[in-house]
Amino acid sequence: MKRNWFFRVIMIGLSALCSLAAQAQRGGQGFTQQFNRATVLLTTGDTLTGPVQLHRTEETLLMELADNTVRTLPAVSVQSFAVQGEQYDQSRERFYYDDFYAMRQGYYYGNPLYTQPIPRRRERPDTELVRVFRTYRWNRDNDYSDFRAPGFFEQLSNGPIILLRREGLVQRPVTATGPYGYGYGGAGRTVGYYTDVKDNFYLGLPNGNVISLRNPKKDLLAYFHGNSRQLEQYAKDNKLSYTDARELAYLVNYANSLNAGKSK
Repeated sequence: MKRNWFFRVIMIGLSALCSLAAQAQRGGQGFTQQFNRATVLLTTGDTLTGPVQLHRTEETLLMELADNTVRTLPAVSVQSFAVQGEQYDQSRERFYYDDFYAMRQGYYYGNPLYTQPIPRRRERPDTELVRVFRTYRWNRDNDYSDFRAPGFFEQLSNGPIILLRREGLVQRPVTATGPYGYGYGGAGRTVGYYTDVKDNFYLGLPNGNVISLRNPKKDLLAYFHGNSRQLEQYAKDNKLSYTDARELAYLVNYANSLNAGKSK
């Protein structure tokens, strides 16, 4: 009985490592997301609709048109786009597929303009929720470069200073946590790596540039330094986290309400 249990644990561990290796291999080919429906607003003012592939690394959309042709849309030719119907990723925590509609309209805790209750998190992930992306110029997080190229950023809040999110691939370690067990990112001997998706936050400025929030609390308070004490108190009173996308959107909307936004 113990022997069967031993081999079963070994097989589960090997299966997990093989699965993670496959994820890493896919990640090495670039980061692509498929959406069943999209509406794309071009810089020319034209609008296109249809299924779309978002190629994150290349900053490009591939859209299937009604005549069954495929059109390549680089970020430089796209003003914004809205998508729905992404294939559900079982590896993501369910709150990732959150509804940012109210936040994109300017909602924040205590806003007297909103008479409806605070939007609650959905119990189940809903990939039919509309996600909105906008094009901004950025230096690809290279602090030593003044060159800024167009890139796609997801809009999470209202403006004039907008909370933005970019998803990127990151390598995380698989560790041996015991004689027959495996863990992800914990203490122990590293036995391999797997590819995960990491959220990175930014502030979108009215001039079309972005500011990276590498340390969301520190960098957000630094940008809105004229109202940093009010922001800190607001976060404390409402138990808001600076690293949760939904709650960070509330904080940015509140900061905008204080007229603390400024262009740089």
